[in-house]
Amino acid sequence: MIDKISLKIFYTIGLFFLILILTGIYFQNYFVALTPFALVFFWLLINQTKEILFFMVLCVPLSIQVNNVGGGMGMTFPTEPVFLLVMFGLVAKLFDGSTFDKNILKSGLTLIIAGIIFWDIVCTIGSSMPLVSLKFLLSRILYVFVIYLLFSEFFKDKKSIIKFVWLLATGIFILSIYTLYNHSKGGFTRGFAYAAMQPLMPDHGMYAALVSFIIPPLIVFGIWGFYLKQNIILRIIAFLLAVFLSIAVILSYTRAAWLSLIGATAISIFIILGFRFRSFLAGIILLFAIYFYIQSDVQTELSRNKQGSADDIEQHVSSITNVSTDPSNLERLNRWNCAKRMFNERPILGWGPGTYVFQYAPFQVSSELTIISTNAGDLGNVHSEFLRPLSETGLIGFLLWILMILYSFYLGFRIFSKSKNNEIKFLSLAIISGLSTYFIHGVVNNYSEFDKLAVPLWGFLAALVSLNSYHLKNDLEKI
Repeated sequence: MIDKISLKIFYTIGLFFLILILTGIYFQNYFVALTPFALVFFWLLINQTKEILFFMVLCVPLSIQVNNVGGGMGMTFPTEPVFLLVMFGLVAKLFDGSTFDKNILKSGLTLIIAGIIFWDIVCTIGSSMPLVSLKFLLSRILYVFVIYLLFSEFFKDKKSIIKFVWLLATGIFILSIYTLYNHSKGGFTRGFAYAAMQPLMPDHGMYAALVSFIIPPLIVFGIWGFYLKQNIILRIIAFLLAVFLSIAVILSYTRAAWLSLIGATAISIFIILGFRFRSFLAGIILLFAIYFYIQSDVQTELSRNKQGSADDIEQHVSSITNVSTDPSNLERLNRWNCAKRMFNERPILGWGPGTYVFQYAPFQVSSELTIISTNAGDLGNVHSEFLRPLSETGLIGFLLWILMILYSFYLGFRIFSKSKNNEIKFLSLAIISGLSTYFIHGVVNNYSEFDKLAVPLWGFLAALVSLNSYHLKNDLEKI
């Protein structure tokens, strides 16, 4: 009897949906035609939230930015509307008495991130453009809530971390196929590389940063996948994907991405060889000390390099250190100097989260302007994940961001060295190696406010904190 009633309800709803679709098409009202699909999606979002969110991870590389959805606000579809709905649901559950895992909430990384959010709130109150800062703040809270906190719960199951990586890699692979197809129409020349990924990506820098992000984890899956319960077919696929995506990065003509992969490889080797975090930190401090000691000599040597950007890969590599004639490099120096001058004027609270692009123009100096300089706030932001918080949230915001990055590396080194479970060890290596590419890339670019990089960034941080606070803890308790 119950089965018959359920079947009648199913067919009744199905017939109603069909009528809506046909009516919408007949009257050319496609909002009506899409209503049934929206209702089904909302039902799935309520009853299958986890699976919908994982599907969004696949969609992230393929999402499209709509610059004005009303009120001058932009939004990325389909990801951000889904994340917003999930965040509202999370807030409702928190008011209803639900909570996140206490081990995650008490983690040092979570406390640092909470400090970043708190300081962003303070700086938003004192912002030079409160509405702009509020939008930036809400966007960051969205990703921290939905991607960092919620996925850290999902990642209590190690299979979910592997699933996250594979879904992200699949979306990036599709993005790369699309980009290389467009790029092939221009003969894979450098000029065509800059826009071949549009409209899925705004520029080649963000595209290369995202593709680079997933290559080290895929290499780990390919080489040490047997520890991660990946069969031989999946390991071969991971390795072939890593090779294909490496070619995609080379053809992107993005020098920062090339350097980020080299740096991530070096850090991964450092971890595998058993070095401790304190040795890694000492090495970084030593490198900075040496640089500042020979800074004038380095700048003199760099000024002799006149090699500009070129279609030839070897010449394009040589242009990395050209700070005398290369417009891209010179414009970065211009933006960085503007950020420093902005910091000097407002060293405590900065100009407000998200405001650099609107405020840097008056801080440009005529002698530093290039042929691609602009006062309109386009053609990129501050070009640094480190100088952005310095100019927008002052010294405290800058130090908190540095602390988050260093603590992430600390967790990566700690989990790999302490865990006796090879699955946990090599999952942590995959995660920290992926994060390394973006932290290195962040020296010369900043994309963390965009969903394309925000989801991998906060998702990998969630995996790292879950591995440390849950999996490593359980592993050590068994000893």
